[in-house]
Amino acid sequence: MTRLSALAAVLLLVGCGGGPAENDGVNAPAPQPGVDVRDVRAEVLLNPETRQIGVTASLDIAYPDTMRTLVLGLDDALEVLTVRVDGEAVLFWREGDALDVPVAGVSSPSLVEVVYRGIPAAGLYADEGAGQTVVYTDGWPDRTAGWLPAVQHPSDPARLDLTVVVPEAVEVVASGRAVGDSLAGGQRHARFVLDEDAPPYTWAFAVGDFTITEQDGIVPIRHALLAADAGLASRLSRTPAILATLADLLGPYPYASYATVQVPMAYAGMENAAAPFLRAELYSTDAEGRNPIEEVNTHEIVHQWWGNAVVPADWRDLWLSEGAATYLTTEVYQRLDGLEAGRRFRTLMSREISPEDAARRLVPTTYADPADVLSPTVYQKGGAVFHLLRLTLGDAVFFGALRQIQADFADRPLSTDAFQQALEAASGRDLQRLFDVWVHGEGLPTLRTRWDRDTRTLSWSVEGDRGTLDGVPFEIYIRQGDQAWFVPATDGVFTPPGDGRPTVEASGVLLTVER
Repeated sequence: MTRLSALAAVLLLVGCGGGPAENDGVNAPAPQPGVDVRDVRAEVLLNPETRQIGVTASLDIAYPDTMRTLVLGLDDALEVLTVRVDGEAVLFWREGDALDVPVAGVSSPSLVEVVYRGIPAAGLYADEGAGQTVVYTDGWPDRTAGWLPAVQHPSDPARLDLTVVVPEAVEVVASGRAVGDSLAGGQRHARFVLDEDAPPYTWAFAVGDFTITEQDGIVPIRHALLAADAGLASRLSRTPAILATLADLLGPYPYASYATVQVPMAYAGMENAAAPFLRAELYSTDAEGRNPIEEVNTHEIVHQWWGNAVVPADWRDLWLSEGAATYLTTEVYQRLDGLEAGRRFRTLMSREISPEDAARRLVPTTYADPADVLSPTVYQKGGAVFHLLRLTLGDAVFFGALRQIQADFADRPLSTDAFQQALEAASGRDLQRLFDVWVHGEGLPTLRTRWDRDTRTLSWSVEGDRGTLDGVPFEIYIRQGDQAWFVPATDGVFTPPGDGRPTVEASGVLLTVER
């Protein structure tokens, strides 16, 4: 996800998250050990004018043989009419936003069918954009419970087969590949299939007057724009190149198709599986010659690998998703537009973060709510740590490890400890000290600079890094007047042409600069 900040030109690098302005989050139950929702099939009958839904959802669920009750997250604003387990009606009960389903004596796996109706209090919204109303879902972190039952946690991704039934005059775009769109009795039946797992918060659909533009690429690509903005699809013309670049870096794209959806939502982007939602007003926004909507799209494309296919084991591991998306976006721009573009984005990544956020631990010991984890810490500091790991291990080992993680963790969640172990296995190096300082530690090392005006010599050294930056070829960004240079930190000294004291900052690595 990407949230707007005052610095609109740096959309992909700012902290992100959240959802609509109102605080309407559900309180979905925690995951039960050993429970695995494997497939969800749902038909959602939606009245776009009222947001009234009527849903039949079938969940293929595996669980321990000793389990007596399955607990699924479902908004208590919805009226549950029937629950069946393997075709037999059962006596269910509700506890807030939890749906308790008895399974004692039933063989695992089971097919749990839930029939319900109502107007969601969370997760399904109607907002105005480009002269029309768009009805859309927003599932982060557990608001998918507002319209669909599941284990509402990133550690339990599943496949989705979704049919949305709406009046025939509107279009539907949703997670997964479009496999059917039929009209009957004044209604549109739009079916989408997500063939590979994705966490429930990335399951999504949007309903409105969309114009679809198609592109060829490594998979079929569709851009759904609000009809009044249909001509702005060209802002996303490099999507095939971005997908191909990331596939070269990370391995095969995880899903069968890719779509973007223009939605009048409160934040810049949401990485919905195979169909990210992008903020409507950004399509016509320029920032110093850059293309913000493309930058947000790139961030959300990275998430298809990191966050959707490889899922974080817990919200405390969110930096693995958001840090990867932030950093790999800078790498995409370097590969598409050259070294200077990569340097510019990496410098912004390390510049646009407050000292407080930069000093915070990447992996919190505790948190009260997933929203507590969302800050520039997991984005910019997370991205800086990915950059440091790359420089420490070298390109071949680093990107080889990322590709191997995509394969090894395609069917199990990735924790920070497992990530460290995977990098150590790939490199043959002990990375404990690096993780202690940069991931689990608080505070920042210091880049101490010295300026000798007589000799026009700038020199520097790093303190407090416990040796983690010894020999690491990160760059120092030096500015003097209207001139600027990127200098390897390992040089330790630089002589600019003028006699005014230069300004200094680290590029891509977070350090406190003292003079």
